[in-house]
Formats: sequence, C-alpha cells, structure tokens
Amino acid sequence: MERTVDKTAKVIRQIERHRPDLLEIRFDLMKPSTSCSEIRSATHLPIIATNRRRCEGGVFSGPEATRTRTLMQAAQEGFDYVDLELKTRNVDKLVRQLQRSGARVVVSHHNMKTTPRLSTLESVLRRERRTRADVCKIVTTASSDLDNLSCLALVNEHARQTRLVCFAMGKRGVMSRLLSPVLGAYFTYASSKVGRETASGQLPISRVRAIYKELGVA
Repeated sequence: MERTVDKTAKVIRQIERHRPDLLEIRFDLMKPSTSCSEIRSATHLPIIATNRRRCEGGVFSGPEATRTRTLMQAAQEGFDYVDLELKTRNVDKLVRQLQRSGARVVVSHHNMKTTPRLSTLESVLRRERRTRADVCKIVTTASSDLDNLSCLALVNEHARQTRLVCFAMGKRGVMSRLLSPVLGAYFTYASSKVGRETASGQLPISRVRAIYKELGVA
C-alpha cells in the first residue's frame, strides 16, 4: 500500500525475490488519477487491485464513484483480479462490468469486530455467489482461538465448489490465515516483511513459507 506508482513498482521488484504466487496492490493511498499500466508492467505475476474503504479495514475516504473508477481502470489496464466489497452499491452490475473488462472479481466481505457462527458465514457466502463472483472472500476478526474453527469449517465445507478465501484477522486469527489453504482455500495473504502489514495478523511471506515447509505442505 504505497502512495505512488513509482514506489509501488520498486516494492514489487523487491517482493518478487520472495516468490509470491500473486500480489495485492492497494490503491487506498494513491491519487485517483493514477495510471495502473506501470504497475502492471512491473511484474508478470497475477495482480489483485484493491481500493479498500475505511469501514472494511482500508483507508480510502474519497467518493465511492472515484474508488470504483480506479478499480475499473485497473481491470482495463490488465490487472488479473479486482477486489470488490459485497456491500458496494450495484455490486452485481459492477461485477459484470469488471469481468467484461477482462478481470476476475473477488467479491469480499469484512467483519471488523467479530467472527459470526458458521451459518451466518454461509449466508454471506450465498450472497457472494449470487453476484457471480470468480472468487468469494470472507474475512472476520478473531477474539478467541475457537473463531478460527468457524472460518476453517467454512473452507472445508465449501472450497471444493467455490474459489473461496476465508480466515480471521488479528493475533488470534493467525491459525486460520495459515491453515485455510491447506484445507482448500484459494489463497491466503502475507506481508512482504515485518512492519509492512496491510491487515492485523499478517505474517511475513518468508515466515509463512518456513511454516508450510515445516508442516510438509510447501
């Protein structure tokens, strides 16, 4: 999550040394008129464009039309994925527009306070599926170790039918961040290094790879 295209391109080249499978570029802090083409040309890896609102854990505070325009621009300039919140106005229409522009759409839902019970998570998942999302993403906040089990149960039950990303944020949610891909989640998130986290509970990619190697799943 950088403030300029130049800085973002520089960081991408640094991150590539860690062999990520894909990158998320956060546009929260960039100027709305920013072109995405230089970012796209900085790597051959798949890229997710995200412009997260404050109410869902981001820092973007401008007009909604400006936020979604940036995401549309990213799709048109070759980003592989665009993250679009389920609560976005006219989300179904925007999903179709982004897909027509060539991007796959991650429809996401973030609960910044709690981890609901499994039946509630499944209800959210059904709503995301109805948008015809390419990837469904549900992120909660863990207040206890048991909250990880709700996220992992959702992945275990539904990841075979849906490209699903689900885990809990916070220190108590690290378990679900790590184990959800083992149970079939489409991907999980890591930071480039300590101090570069974009959400609570992210571990640096080097540590995540080391843990997976220790578990025998890397």
